[in-house]
Amino acid sequence: MNQPIRILKKHLSTRRSHWPTQWNVRFYLFCILLAQGILVSASAQETTASAVNTDHWMDHWHRRLESSMNLTAKELDEFFAAQHDDSHKDARAFGRIRIGWEPRTREFNEFDVRFRVRVRLPALKNRVDLLLSDDEDDLQENSVKAARNAQLGRRDQTTLALRFRESEDAHFSHRIGAGRRDQLFYKTRYRNDYDINQTMRLYYDAELYYYTRDRLGAEVGLSFQQLVSEDKVWRLSNRYYYRDISDDWRWRHEAQFLHQVDAKTTYVYTAFIEGLSQPNMHTEQVFFSTKWRSNPMRDWLFFEVEPFILLLKDESFSPSYGLAMRFEVLYGKR
Repeated sequence: MNQPIRILKKHLSTRRSHWPTQWNVRFYLFCILLAQGILVSASAQETTASAVNTDHWMDHWHRRLESSMNLTAKELDEFFAAQHDDSHKDARAFGRIRIGWEPRTREFNEFDVRFRVRVRLPALKNRVDLLLSDDEDDLQENSVKAARNAQLGRRDQTTLALRFRESEDAHFSHRIGAGRRDQLFYKTRYRNDYDINQTMRLYYDAELYYYTRDRLGAEVGLSFQQLVSEDKVWRLSNRYYYRDISDDWRWRHEAQFLHQVDAKTTYVYTAFIEGLSQPNMHTEQVFFSTKWRSNPMRDWLFFEVEPFILLLKDESFSPSYGLAMRFEVLYGKR
């Protein structure tokens, strides 16, 4: 979220713009990549010790990570390429890796590792993307782990899918893949937006999906966004989820205020309430947080500190106070 307010302003002014075992596998994967980058960087520094080299080991590791991911993307895209078609050489991978510790009252060992990889496939005219993620929902990927919806199966699960679109700016997209406790699924999504005026904008989307065990499901979302000034934005969001397996629906109402302090630092103030319709309309959780996000060292390396208060129905709505501390690495196109 580097310079989010500036990006939002530009978009508004134009029409298009326990130690959890589930966590260990992703943590070990990241550690292997990190160690590989450190070893490569150290070797490169040894061979160039006599030369002037201003690169930091982190830059070596980051270039190594991007190079490895892009090479994998090219090899994957080459599988779909026609004979004498060299478009696969332009295949790219981009995404993020985020590691965090989110201790809170009554749950001190709350660790979180999140990742998202997107591979563009030029051999398929960029109409198909390969998506690998720890969360099937890319619309709500930044929440505290303890506040994520466990009933919808969005905690600590790997999702692999192919996304099909007519074009990169198409409103409709379709996904087929595996996720949510090793289920096969098919999903259709529609996303669009509407300019009310130069400072206000509506975003809306709808999804229909089918999972082999959870069966039919649907989601509808509506967000209102207002640019208060060059460095401040209000955002109000409402979202509803229907689940065929339990014949109920979940609702979520959220308010956010974004304040960009400077080119590298942003504060995000969040409050939301979430609940269920069965056995009667009731609240499941209430959440408040203030997040500081900054990238003072590298454009691709972000740090976050997010104090929060979480009230859960399962804990009799007794306030749970927490502090999330994270770092996030971005790679590829941003």
